Amino acid sequence: MPIPVIRCSLARTAAILTVLLCVLPLLAQDATTLQKQADDLSNESKWPEAAEKYSAVVKADPTNGYVWYSLAECFLQMKKFDEAANAENNAIKYNFRPLLSQVSLARIAAAKGDRERALQILATVAKNPKAPAVRPMLVSATELEPLKSDPRYKEIYASMKPCAAPEYRQFDFWVGDWEVRSPAGQIVGTNDVTLEQEGCLLVEHWKSSEGVQTGSSFNYYDIRDKKWHQLYIDNSGNAGAFPAMAGSLQEGKMVLLTDAKDGSFSRWTWYEVKPGAVRQRAEQTTDGGNHWNTTWDSTYVKK
Repeated sequence: MPIPVIRCSLARTAAILTVLLCVLPLLAQDATTLQKQADDLSNESKWPEAAEKYSAVVKADPTNGYVWYSLAECFLQMKKFDEAANAENNAIKYNFRPLLSQVSLARIAAAKGDRERALQILATVAKNPKAPAVRPMLVSATELEPLKSDPRYKEIYASMKPCAAPEYRQFDFWVGDWEVRSPAGQIVGTNDVTLEQEGCLLVEHWKSSEGVQTGSSFNYYDIRDKKWHQLYIDNSGNAGAFPAMAGSLQEGKMVLLTDAKDGSFSRWTWYEVKPGAVRQRAEQTTDGGNHWNTTWDSTYVKK
């Protein structure tokens, strides 16, 4: 009689599914609790206790990259180097902070006394465009101290200097202490443009000739979209008065655009007229770029 057997199988399957639906949330809750307990223990440098709980979490969820990364740190502090490297490789496998995990692998190699392997890993890290972000970890890592007198380490660390690529220097022609003049030659204000954050940020400090209007802009190259961006805020109290802009260097001119809205947007252009002189021009279109009206035109002359 096949029909009763089928009904029995379906009933059993339904029962199993019901149990799973009840149990799985509890397991997830237990894992969350264990992870928090492990984090607290890790913060207190109770490495063996933290490792035990982190291990339980990854046993339940092997894809938890954060926990693998945290477990690797516990093993490293416990001098269980092979276990630490395995955990760190799992953190990389599940894409949790792969660059930091690579630095941790270098720390593990250095702690084992494998100087060559540590330097090899750090050299690979240094080639990543995001390498400057991990410099604080290199500075604070006690495991890397024996390497810091090595000329190869010094070269690797120096290569991680941020914003050293040519793209970051495209707007440097605007850096300086400027007198700003109208097309007729009248002084309309001053502008001190400084290079800050180790060359990663251009900051504009504008002041009108009347001394009433002031404003600052933050200009930076973003490796994510490979564009220059500007955010300008003045003392009007209206943060939306000057929409954010983005663009690129085009034939020696820095061209930044606001987002288009109903065919209307602004275009600002900077370029060097001659050494010590930069022209800044703002234009606006209301028909998608077919026609442009000039809204600001000035020449910067170095003081």
